[in-house]
Amino acid sequence: MVEIVQRWDRVEGVIIAEHLDPKSVAEFINSTGVIAAMDWYERTPNLIGLTLVAHDRKLATVNDAGEIAASTEFEDFALDVASKFEAEVMVGDVSADALPEDADLESDIELGDSRTTVVELSTTPASSVPLLAALEDIDIALKEINTDWRALIYEMEGDDTPVLVGDYPMVLLARSNGEFKALLAVDDDPETMTMFNWGMSTRTLAGGHTGDTVARIAEELVGARTDLREIAEAIPGADVTAAENSAQLEGTRAVEAFVRALGLPSSIADVLNGRIEITDIPGIEFNDARGIANAIGRSVDKMLTEPESTGSKLWETYHKVAVERPWIVRVAASVEASIGATLIVNAIRGRKRNSTWAKAGAVLGTMMLIDSVAEVSLAKYLGLRAERHAERDANRGR
Repeated sequence: MVEIVQRWDRVEGVIIAEHLDPKSVAEFINSTGVIAAMDWYERTPNLIGLTLVAHDRKLATVNDAGEIAASTEFEDFALDVASKFEAEVMVGDVSADALPEDADLESDIELGDSRTTVVELSTTPASSVPLLAALEDIDIALKEINTDWRALIYEMEGDDTPVLVGDYPMVLLARSNGEFKALLAVDDDPETMTMFNWGMSTRTLAGGHTGDTVARIAEELVGARTDLREIAEAIPGADVTAAENSAQLEGTRAVEAFVRALGLPSSIADVLNGRIEITDIPGIEFNDARGIANAIGRSVDKMLTEPESTGSKLWETYHKVAVERPWIVRVAASVEASIGATLIVNAIRGRKRNSTWAKAGAVLGTMMLIDSVAEVSLAKYLGLRAERHAERDANRGR
């Protein structure tokens, strides 16, 4: 049984030592009764990640009656584990350090050169992709998935964290060095992200219980399948059960199964598995990282030819004002430029030119000047485009 609480909050933790045996760590955590999920890489035996749940800053724990209750303090659990394994342990915002002073935590593993292939799934407007490619300085391929969702596909050198170029919420798939992971990001806060990594070993601990109600509840609270379910549920029409079942697969089979569960074309799995290049994906639109001015032009072209892709009344309003009442844009830009120039002059003439406020004023003023020029340029561009379209339509009517 489980104690009925208002909410169980997930808590991340980590154990760091010179060497850790996952089996011994699991046995000890089971002896404490604390509900936990362990995850680790076979190549890093000195580091084990923990996922726990808590209510009112007390960890979910299996008591003598076989019930799950919020009863173990963060500090007590961290101290017990640190003392047992001569380790540094972090649980949420609490830490305990029992590492020997001469502990050697260096890793001899070299991953070598690699590249990361990334697929972002989101409702990012197609019209914004050219500008995103220019701003992030990466080539981005666009693949329409359904009416609202599309895939942004790009590559990064090394195994760096993907830049997350699209709109939130998004589901991200990434593969590097043969390691495949999926991530759900609802905003830019890393603490709210949900991730599953097929390259890691995982084990759910329920105070020694296996195959019973307590073990099932523990899996629901901290298990990796729960993460996979949450990620899959973010994609409309995904086969959530199939996504959960992919947890037991490895390598290319895991990639194929999860991509299929999300309802994506097989070519997405092929590019993640390195079988084809991004440019070989059928039906993609490739956006290379050209200059900002070029990107703005391409994005505006998309907005004009595909207004529904913006998904916003704001653009429709701006377009109407820029074409029908361009003087409003010019006046607003003039005011913005005046304010920007004033901030820059004050920053230069001020007595404390190197102060934080002076520097901030100079930066803000420069940005306002640039933005005012961009506003006028964009409005002029829209006006010229509208004139050309009107002229073309008139010629067709003759």
